[in-house]
Amino acid sequence: MKKILLAAGILLAAASQPALAESAEEQLASRFRALETIIDLRLARESVPGVAVGIVYDQQLIWSHQYGIESRRTKNPISDDTVFSICSISKLFNGVAAMSLVDAGQLDLDSSLFDYIGDHAPADNTDSETPATLRNVLSHVSGLPREGVDDFWADTGFPDVNALRESSSQHQLLYQPYQHWQYSNLGMALVGDVIATVSDSAWGAYVEETILQPLGMKNTTTDMPFDIVGDGFARGHFVRDSKGWRNPVPEHQFRAYAPAAGMASSINDMAKFAAWHFRLRAAGGQEILKAATLKQMQRVHWVGPDFDEPAWGLAYATRRNGGKTLWGHGGYCPGTRADFVMRLPDKTAYIAMMTANDVAPSTYTSMAFDFVNALVGEVYGEDDALESEKMTTSADPDDLDLSEYEGHYRVPNYDWDFYAVIGDGKLHLIPIYGRDIAGSVDTLIHREADTFYRERKDGSAGEPVIFERDDDGEIVSVTQHSYRYTKQ
Repeated sequence: MKKILLAAGILLAAASQPALAESAEEQLASRFRALETIIDLRLARESVPGVAVGIVYDQQLIWSHQYGIESRRTKNPISDDTVFSICSISKLFNGVAAMSLVDAGQLDLDSSLFDYIGDHAPADNTDSETPATLRNVLSHVSGLPREGVDDFWADTGFPDVNALRESSSQHQLLYQPYQHWQYSNLGMALVGDVIATVSDSAWGAYVEETILQPLGMKNTTTDMPFDIVGDGFARGHFVRDSKGWRNPVPEHQFRAYAPAAGMASSINDMAKFAAWHFRLRAAGGQEILKAATLKQMQRVHWVGPDFDEPAWGLAYATRRNGGKTLWGHGGYCPGTRADFVMRLPDKTAYIAMMTANDVAPSTYTSMAFDFVNALVGEVYGEDDALESEKMTTSADPDDLDLSEYEGHYRVPNYDWDFYAVIGDGKLHLIPIYGRDIAGSVDTLIHREADTFYRERKDGSAGEPVIFERDDDGEIVSVTQHSYRYTKQ
């Protein structure tokens, strides 16, 4: 079941009725339909068992789409409340929990982690002047190694707290803190140990009380809820074997590594988490954290000397998309991948979770951002709400009803499928199976009747693109370069 909430007053023109400029609402609805088609077709090809995606604007989930089932046993469909492992997105909750103790004066950003949990630090042969601290661990520049001494990601035999501490003390520091960036699940697991020690509470209980309950995240758990597989929890699957089969992951708990990768959540709950960010940043004051603390976490604390390493805040990763910065975190763990990114100035968030190890959810969050972010602000936001440039609308010279041409088109036996969407008074052809979907969109300019031409990058006319109708006047196909694409 998909969810789309569009601003009140949207009226989609009937195919037989000529339209003036497409409204922002009509353009956004067209792009949502394109996203749904692209997601379904690509995931079917990849044999992904289950997927949930969602888009948040400010305080509400404005669009979501689901694909597949929670498990082969129950065959219950994915919903907005289906819980997925969110893998390393757990690190955001871990970071927020730690910084809540900093706000409370119980935890120091620049003291050694091992001042709180005993002498379990790796041997240091680097002559470092700074220990592993909450500040440098949250930015992954502590010098701690990535993992413990055992390959528990392969057998899902994750250690308890005692084994975690023992494994850290068996390592040597890789390099001096702030010398290089090195992602460290070990470091984030140790932060969870520090939180439990300082708060005198189990890590999961502290996160539940401090973050999940106040935000109403009722379906989010701090380790894997395998007791409800197929009845609310989507079971993960490993990569496809040579015959195309995906083996389900065995039941497991992340235990001491839950602060690094062990939480599970749903689209509805992650929308509440995103809404909290936008609310606190706008209102100021304190809600779980001080607003200034959250902003400090999202400021870039580390980037390589030549901007050649990931740019990281305190637990928050950043990435660039089309000249814009996105904040959040991705996740990859046994059987599941997830992505959670926010465009903070625009108050938009993009979420994707899937039960397969070999398909990147960031493909879909990035695609959604590229396709709809500006229109979301135009439809839902106030005049000055979006930093992004607004989409403009302009009437086709012939007042042509472009909605007639919208849809999925394909050539049999090839992967040249595209989806035609309306926007800015033009048609745009989105390649469904392209590697760089947003970067490969073709724009069509109307010429006459059902004939368009492809607009080249310099604005000149390319080849003609001719749509064809059946005896009832319905669009049934289109030809380009003599290839005939049938409307599905």
